[in-house]
Order: sequence, then structure tokens, then C-alpha cells
Amino acid sequence: MNRNRWILTGKFAAILSVPFMLWAYNSGAPQRSTGAPGDQTCIQSGCHVGTRTNDSPNLEILWEGGSNYQPGIKQKFTVRITDTAVRYGMQATARLESSTINGQAGKFTPMSSAMYVICDNGQDRPAIGCPPAAPVEFITHSEPNRINTFTFEWTPPASQAAGAVIIYVAANASNGPAPNGAKIHLKSLRLQPGAGGGGIKPTISQGGVVQVGNFGAGTKISAGTYMEIFGKDLSLTTRSWGGGDFSNGAAPTNIDNVQVKVDGKPAFVNFISPGQVNVVVPDAIAEAPVQVTVTTAGGTSDPITVTGAKRSPGILAPPGFIVGGRQYVVAQFADGTFAGKIGLINGVTFKTPRPGDRLVIYGVGFGPTTPAVPAGNIVTVSTDLGSSFSIQVGSAPAAAEFKGLSPNFVGLYQFNLVVPNVQAGDQEIVMTIDGVKTQSGVFLTTAN
Repeated sequence: MNRNRWILTGKFAAILSVPFMLWAYNSGAPQRSTGAPGDQTCIQSGCHVGTRTNDSPNLEILWEGGSNYQPGIKQKFTVRITDTAVRYGMQATARLESSTINGQAGKFTPMSSAMYVICDNGQDRPAIGCPPAAPVEFITHSEPNRINTFTFEWTPPASQAAGAVIIYVAANASNGPAPNGAKIHLKSLRLQPGAGGGGIKPTISQGGVVQVGNFGAGTKISAGTYMEIFGKDLSLTTRSWGGGDFSNGAAPTNIDNVQVKVDGKPAFVNFISPGQVNVVVPDAIAEAPVQVTVTTAGGTSDPITVTGAKRSPGILAPPGFIVGGRQYVVAQFADGTFAGKIGLINGVTFKTPRPGDRLVIYGVGFGPTTPAVPAGNIVTVSTDLGSSFSIQVGSAPAAAEFKGLSPNFVGLYQFNLVVPNVQAGDQEIVMTIDGVKTQSGVFLTTAN
């Protein structure tokens, strides 16, 4: 949901001692192939024939926590290898510095089917963890990867008493299936327990907090609306929320250790990236200037102030619908055809609506409905904005056959309107709720 894109699904490193390994060995490398104390590498264990580079400059270990780990707090690792190869693989292990051969430290979590965890006995790790007789675990690729980046999570030991941990990583860049030649790159990362993450503190840009840009980028925000935050070091990863992030229909307030507070209350995190974070504003914010902060493993940003309001309505009118200097609304017929001048945008099918035609338009920030739906929750009931809502198309009011939250979405409003009897041409479209209007200068082209 950046300023140039709006997607509606379904509708339109320091040295620690964890060895990471990238290689191209089918079904993952054998256990203890990380180069850690007591381990071999994929060369010695027979995976490949090739060269080995210790502390390789071509292997990066990107980690959210800087030089510290937060006891018991899951965080993300990204392993990247720079090499000319057609296949990549990896294996990593986490060991206590006080016992680098058999001292298992924490627990790995794969983030895709391309990786899995095995124990020191070579078996898949059971749900209850590796057995006492084979306590050390290894996260490794499940099949050769043509992409040179692997991402996974690690939950550190729960107590600071565990002391320093070393993550060992071994990575393989190969130009053919095993045992053909390969380059084995090794690196380790040493982490100390700490109260904070020790990474880079996030920064919000001045003026970098607005209601979502494709709905007008208003300077006021309201409960349940989408808000964009721009800055730097806001996240180490880039992704949107997914089904697995939701709990009982409620959106997440933490994605990959990125959290946002609005007026001191946790917001619902929709999208994260290093330069932009999108959230759904929580309920019960003040109708006054409020502070916004972003928290990551690196700390909490300095606050930025934005104005809270009961309602901050905006309709879907993205930059892609600016033609000849004029902003057009995104409106659709029931069959999904866009409403507007035929040929308005290359490659997009348009049909010019006439009086009596029924169209669907989307919005955000329109505020409370009846019945009320908590911010950040998937809509499962039929809602209504009440009698204070109206639509004006050009010189005429338009009937709204539905005006409420869009079912099965979070924070998205839907308006089913009937085009009124207006002259042909560009008509400015304005919606009003409790006397508050949507952004000005948004047009819909009609015919007679």
C-alpha cells in the first residue's frame, strides 16, 4: 500500500557464532555440516567437491538484533550469498559459547517449505524438540534454491544466564548437482544477551505519517483507517500480513518484530519494509494531536505527531488514475469493469456509466458503523454508516444502496451507488459523513 500501489486481495552483521550455510545439496546437507566446533563442512562430509572460504566476505548474515539477543524473543535471520552460481543451499546452528560442540542455544523456525530443522541424529526435529541424546539442531535447505537468499527465525534462550551465543553458518554456491564443484562459504556471529536488541533505531521522517496515499493521503487519521509511515530502518524485511498472522479474526500488532503505537495504543501492522510501514489505526485514539512511534529490535523511534479525528474519509483514487492532470475515482460495475471514459487508461477495460447504472466504490476512514466492528478485525456482519452519510455526483445527489464496511476485509468501506441523472462529462464525486467530506478534485465520467 505505497503511494503508487494499492492491492485489494480478491477484489481487484557482527560476528556471532551461528553457522549458516548455503549449498546445493539435494534434500539438505547432513547434520553437522556448518563448520562449527565438532562439525565438518559440506566438502568433508561428501556433499560436494570444491573450495572452502572461512569468514567469507561473500556471505552476509543479516539479523534484527545487532550484537545482542533478547532472551526468549523470536527474531529473524536472513542469509545471503554473493556468487556466480545456479544453485544455493545453507545450514546453520546456534551454540552456547560455553559449550560450542554440544551446547544447543535456542530454537530455529523455518519460514517456508524450502527449509527444515534436523537434530544431531539426522532425524527431523520432533514437535517437542530434539532428544537429549542428540540435542543440537540444524536448520537447512530442503531442496536446491535458485535464489541466493534464505530467511528463517530463531528464538534465543529464555534466560540471560545462558550467556553469549554463537551462530555458525555455512553456505554453498554450486553450478551443478552434488557432488559437482561448489564454493563453501563460512561465517559466524557472536551474540550477547541484552535487555534491548542493539540494532539500528528506526526513524520516522518529518511529515511521514499520513492516511493511505491512494485514498487521498489526508493529514488526519481516525480509528480503523489505514495509515502510512515513511522513514528509514523501519524493518529488516518486506512483506504484508498473511492469514497466519491473524488470530480469531484480529489482525496482528507485531510482524517480524515491527510494532507501531498510535496515541500509546498498539496499531495493527499491515505492511513492513525498511522505508515504509502501513498500519490500521487502533480504536479510542484522541480527537486531537496524537503521537506515532515505530518499535523494532533496534529500539523505538522518536515520536511524530499527527492529528486524530472521529472520521477521516477518503475514496479510492490512486495516482494511476490521474490522466491529463485530472484525478479519477476507481469505480466498478458488478462484473468488475471499470467505470469511466472508454480508453481512459491503456490496458484497462472501461465502460462509461449512465444514469441508473449501479457502481461500487471503496473508501477508508469513514468511522463508526452500526453495528460497531472493532478496528483491526475482519468484517463478518452487515454494517451501515447511518443517515449522516451522503454522495454527490456532479450537481445531483446519488442513492447509496449499501454504505458500510466491506465484508471479509479489514477497515475497507464499500459503497454501492446508483448514478443520478446528470449531464454527460466529468462529474466531481464527493462523499460526506457527519459533515466531513472526502478529498476534493476526484472525478467520474458519465454518459447520457
